[in-house]
Amino acid sequence: MILLVGPPGAGKSTFCQQVAVQSLAMDKPIIFVTTEYGPSEAEQALRERGLREVEPGLLNLVNAYHQTVGLSVSDRPDTVHARCEDLSTIDIAISKLNERMGRKGVLLVFDSLTSPYLFSGSEILRFMRITLSGFAASGNAVLICIDEGCGKPEDLVAMMSLSQGVIKMETEDSRRVLNVVKHPIVEPGRV
Repeated sequence: MILLVGPPGAGKSTFCQQVAVQSLAMDKPIIFVTTEYGPSEAEQALRERGLREVEPGLLNLVNAYHQTVGLSVSDRPDTVHARCEDLSTIDIAISKLNERMGRKGVLLVFDSLTSPYLFSGSEILRFMRITLSGFAASGNAVLICIDEGCGKPEDLVAMMSLSQGVIKMETEDSRRVLNVVKHPIVEPGRV
């Protein structure tokens, strides 16, 4: 479970989308959770980053955006709907898709944990410990992004301690900088 932290506009969503595209290119299954935009926007962003046609069932989405902001949702076979303010609906949606996929080695991309955190506060730590850590512990991977400064500093520290890896993103002289704070394989440093 890797936590990607940075200010708005640092490129966290872009990073998540690029990781998803690369994983799909290697035929690795993805569950992509959207909380700040819908599935169509997610697919468009993935196409802009090089997504080609993928085998049905390889890319699945949790739409935790439309119902949260009161927009109507259209049924799609690759999408389960949830609400940002109700972490249990996100948990259920992830579980449904994981069962439907029926395999290990799934990458869960969570873009972004900011809105659920703003609704649920420190309850998000329980969600990370039970849902996201549990998903990772059962042979899968999790990439989460969250806006730095969206809540209490002690909650961010707790989120970082729950994660096996932490990458802080920032912009510096119009460049994106990745600060590897901790990682199970990569030594701490700047990229």
